[in-house]
Amino acid sequence: MPELPEVHTITSDLKKTVLGFNIVSLNAQAGYKISGEPSLVKDSEIRDIRRVAKNILVETDEYTVLIHLAMTGRVLLLDKQEKGTNWVRAVFYLQKNAINKVMVFSDMRMFGKVAVLDKSEVEKLTQKYGPEPINTDLDTKTFLEVLKQKNTIIKNALLDQSIVAGLGNIYATEALFLSGIHPETPTKDIDYQSAEKLLTAARSVLNEGIEKRGSTLPDKMYVDIFGRPGKYQESFKIYMKSKCPTCFSEVQHIKIQGRGTYFCPECQQKKTGYNPSAQKELF
Repeated sequence: MPELPEVHTITSDLKKTVLGFNIVSLNAQAGYKISGEPSLVKDSEIRDIRRVAKNILVETDEYTVLIHLAMTGRVLLLDKQEKGTNWVRAVFYLQKNAINKVMVFSDMRMFGKVAVLDKSEVEKLTQKYGPEPINTDLDTKTFLEVLKQKNTIIKNALLDQSIVAGLGNIYATEALFLSGIHPETPTKDIDYQSAEKLLTAARSVLNEGIEKRGSTLPDKMYVDIFGRPGKYQESFKIYMKSKCPTCFSEVQHIKIQGRGTYFCPECQQKKTGYNPSAQKELF
């Protein structure tokens, strides 16, 4: 599933290439439903393109088109609509002076979303999300406070977008490894020092992911708007690894809420007194 670095890459590239273009039309393909009324953005100029958590917001004067990639969504920018482009769900026809572009939203599994929002809906959307680790205004004290908002384990807290926005399975796994925290550690057991290490690690992996234009896994689903894969997967610290790069122990792979989690049992040891069976009763 595309996470903050992947969505950031797409948003940044779109801002560089289609800002100032007019949306000639926004059309859903057969069998796909765009939430809201696509005609509201017809002939509107794209004034801004920004990211809120894992959402791409294409803003005009009055309305905003939200794109959420979910698990298998892609945004591709083409000079014209090309035959053979797979899983096309929505098509933006764009024009600026004599230049025409086609922006395609494709989604194999159709879990993604395209929606036309008014200003109040955009405001409501932004209020759903917690602070982002890459926000330099987020300090350790505040980070620790938001982590402890729910009685859960740390991996779940990092994936809860209402607590911390932008982190997903890959980058949360990487950050926990770099900070030496076991993914099943209860949030109540995270102290200030651990929170400081975790925030530093989260910023590090997210910024490196942005620098390397995201992660493309073996399924090859994530690509940027030009169809190019990311490169962060070449620098994975623990995700999809079999041996720990630090101590060379066997990496363990477990499922937490259905998501594959990799960790080193030596470098990320559970704290003394941790009781997995007792923790499960919290859910």
